[in-house]
Amino acid sequence: MKSRIKNRVEIISEIHPQHFGSMEEICRMILCSKIGGADFVKVQLYDSKKLFNNNDRKYVEFNFDEFKYISEYSKNIGIKLFASVFNEEKIKWCEDLGLDLYKIASVSVQNKKLCNKIIKMNKRVIASLGTYKKKTLPFKNRNVEYLYCVSEYPTSLEKIKMPDFNRSHFSGFSDHTIGLAAAVYAIARGAKIIEKHFSLNKSLGCETEKAHVCSMDLEDLKKLRYYADAISILN
Repeated sequence: MKSRIKNRVEIISEIHPQHFGSMEEICRMILCSKIGGADFVKVQLYDSKKLFNNNDRKYVEFNFDEFKYISEYSKNIGIKLFASVFNEEKIKWCEDLGLDLYKIASVSVQNKKLCNKIIKMNKRVIASLGTYKKKTLPFKNRNVEYLYCVSEYPTSLEKIKMPDFNRSHFSGFSDHTIGLAAAVYAIARGAKIIEKHFSLNKSLGCETEKAHVCSMDLEDLKKLRYYADAISILN
């Protein structure tokens, strides 16, 4: 089916923090993301104490060597890795590894210093606007693409005000709902990027890992890839 698709929807498999800090789990998740048809796998690079004012998520942080390892692993199996970057030091990590895509998370959009430094790398940048309430776009740079998002875990379907992606400034949808309905609906309305958390076991979870319940697993990802490709052909 892939060879017939001119405007293939890009699927981002967000594996953070569902990996529980295990490098073995991370590699399994990256491999399954590749098998399921994701175009990208994404992680988060932050300092827990600085970002959350506690160390509750310290165990899911990466050091540079770990980040380098998963970058090389992703490259070896043929899937692109990128990251949500939450501080300037982590930009250097991404540059040192030659990554060509950045994510600006909803909570970072107001951090102008960080965002401007990311954008000035002149790489492709994807920004979620889940907590951004202004009517004007936060950045005017051409290398920035925007995702519609509701920043709740999980997000109820009633809170989704899905835009017409063919007529809005949004390129895609960062999905925190349970199941695939919202993501498929977004694609039908013209979304070219779908970002969704990925888990190998959606029944898992704790206070710091609420994303499990609104994640896709391997079978969900395969279905999402099929629906995305089918809708692209029909359009």
